[in-house]
Amino acid sequence: MKGWWVAIAGAAAAAAILAMGIYTVRPSEAALVVRLGSPVLPARRSGIHWRWPGIDRVLRLEVTRTYTMPVGFRMIDETRGVAAQPAESQWLTGDTNSLSVQLTVQYQIVDPRAFLLGSADPVSAVRRGAEAAVTASLGSLPVDDVLTTGRVVLLDQVRRRTQTFLRESGSGIQILSVALRSIEPPEPVRAAFQDVQNARSDRERFVNDATGYANEILPRSRGEADALRQKAASDHNRRVEQALGDAHRFDTLAREAARNPSLLRERIYLETMQRILPRTRLFVIEGKGSDTRLRLFDPSRPVPPGVTGQ
Repeated sequence: MKGWWVAIAGAAAAAAILAMGIYTVRPSEAALVVRLGSPVLPARRSGIHWRWPGIDRVLRLEVTRTYTMPVGFRMIDETRGVAAQPAESQWLTGDTNSLSVQLTVQYQIVDPRAFLLGSADPVSAVRRGAEAAVTASLGSLPVDDVLTTGRVVLLDQVRRRTQTFLRESGSGIQILSVALRSIEPPEPVRAAFQDVQNARSDRERFVNDATGYANEILPRSRGEADALRQKAASDHNRRVEQALGDAHRFDTLAREAARNPSLLRERIYLETMQRILPRTRLFVIEGKGSDTRLRLFDPSRPVPPGVTGQ
């Protein structure tokens, strides 16, 4: 009988050990088993698993959760309504201007072993890496670019440099995104920066107005210039043709004059009179003495003998 009780006690102890060693991992988690200080790989994913009670220690991590790390401010201070410390949010740009920058870094844990055992404080490493990345990135950009078109470049550089820092430190963290919360000049010089921005806006407005005026006036000026060029070309061609015709006519007259000068003179006289007489008022005096009459000359009526015209 004693042997039976020993077997039953052993079975009960084994069942208790088996029951105590069972643990579950949720779908959003990954678990790393540490046995006597050494990790047991690979990490356990979702499901039911078993460990040695009293020997193994299970460390769980949320691997699907997105974590947010503030840079340039602290969440707890914001919750309490405390303003961010200037020393935490101010950086120098490449042209030695001071800017107050606040941004957030979103990350996930992709390697539980590296996150738990590779770094003493991987969460703080995210902040340190992001701050170092902001310092290096802002130091390579002028303040005008950072405040206007260079923000996308700044965020991309911060993301890449932070990821490089975390990878080299073996933190097991993957940077998902870097979002800019605010970027502005410090309070003592904010008015001067605003004046500069207003002046830049005015300059852009003047440039846009001038460009619009140029776009309006240039096509019209080009059209007028084309019309003048076409008119000048037409006048040129007309005068050249006229000159060529006059020269040809003169050459013809010169050849005729060489053959029969008297006939040419008579022809020229008749042609000249033909051009002049239609524009001349010609009066005919008929009769003599008291029978004298004055009438306009009618080319269709013959002039009687002895009648003179003026």
